[in-house]
Amino acid sequence: MYDFMEYCLRRYYRASGWNENNQYSNLCSWSRSLLDFSVPHGISMVMSKLPTPVFKPSYTIDAFPSLNGNIGYLYTSRALDVDTSATVDFKDTLARIRPYQPITPYRPDHAQDYLIYGRMFLPGGNLEAVYSRRISETTQYVITAFNDPRKLGSALVSLQLQRDTGRHCTEFSYTTDDGLLGLRALYNFGHDRFASGQWSAGAELYYGILDKSGGFSTGLRYQTVPFTYAPPISITYTLNPIVGHMSTAYVAQVSDELVLCSRFEFSIYSYESDLALGFEWRSKHDSVAKMKLASDVKSVEQHMAEQNKTIVSDVVEQTEKVARLEGLVKASLGFSKGLALMWEGRFKNVLFSLGLTADLSSRTNPVKTVGLELQYFA
Repeated sequence: MYDFMEYCLRRYYRASGWNENNQYSNLCSWSRSLLDFSVPHGISMVMSKLPTPVFKPSYTIDAFPSLNGNIGYLYTSRALDVDTSATVDFKDTLARIRPYQPITPYRPDHAQDYLIYGRMFLPGGNLEAVYSRRISETTQYVITAFNDPRKLGSALVSLQLQRDTGRHCTEFSYTTDDGLLGLRALYNFGHDRFASGQWSAGAELYYGILDKSGGFSTGLRYQTVPFTYAPPISITYTLNPIVGHMSTAYVAQVSDELVLCSRFEFSIYSYESDLALGFEWRSKHDSVAKMKLASDVKSVEQHMAEQNKTIVSDVVEQTEKVARLEGLVKASLGFSKGLALMWEGRFKNVLFSLGLTADLSSRTNPVKTVGLELQYFA
């Protein structure tokens, strides 16, 4: 599940008409969301406020295994439509497969869209910052920075220039830590709206100025197009010829509630391989929602009858939205990473993530981590 600030960042990109799925760095986002999801460690609570449409603070407390936390603030030039944790669309808070959806075209104005985000980690005082600004309809740049005040010269700055025309997307990057230069590109073949799927090919080239070493990777993806009879399917293949690593993954949504995934990785030089399997299952407790909805509607009817008024349909729709209970169960199993389980859901006004990781090859202590994260924003 996204934390509050990460969720706001994605809402900002969608509001400004930026398509993250068209970047080469997100070529395998479907398989990563099912196999490489992050499980909470210990107990943490995230509390956020929605004072204005453009300004949002957030506070995180980690109570176990050690006491620490962070304070973050986010400001955007464009108003973000963010609901409370009780009424937000639960699916939008999850790191899950996201078939292509039409995005509102970007409308530049005199003050071009930007986002400013800063966070301080306590008690160490580490600082993290993000600045994203839209230059034109197809171009934006992102600056990220991190600094540890306890270590002299530990400041790290990363610069990214991104250009997305729809058919192709290019990314230029530079990192000050090791002088790493990078170039990514993704090209989409065909835009036939009657086709059932779309092919995408991309590559990444990077070179370290300080250590004078580089790397190269390439990838291929096939995804079915929404609004067709074909179910959501994604097939990806990536290859890094320098280190000899290749990976292929297959993701398929077999029903409205169930998504399956498999990934096979192989090293050309060492002949080592790994197989990972995963799934996510989304549940809807419609019976509970209907019972609560019927009870709420009945009480509203009685109150309106006493006041000699009529019921407005918007009240019923809002009650139904609040009453709905949804949850998502994720599981992945791999030879190298072991087992990971996570249950994400909403209980009344609180979003929660409960998970664990385990090493099934260990007989003495198979469970490695257990964690619970709670999020509340209003």
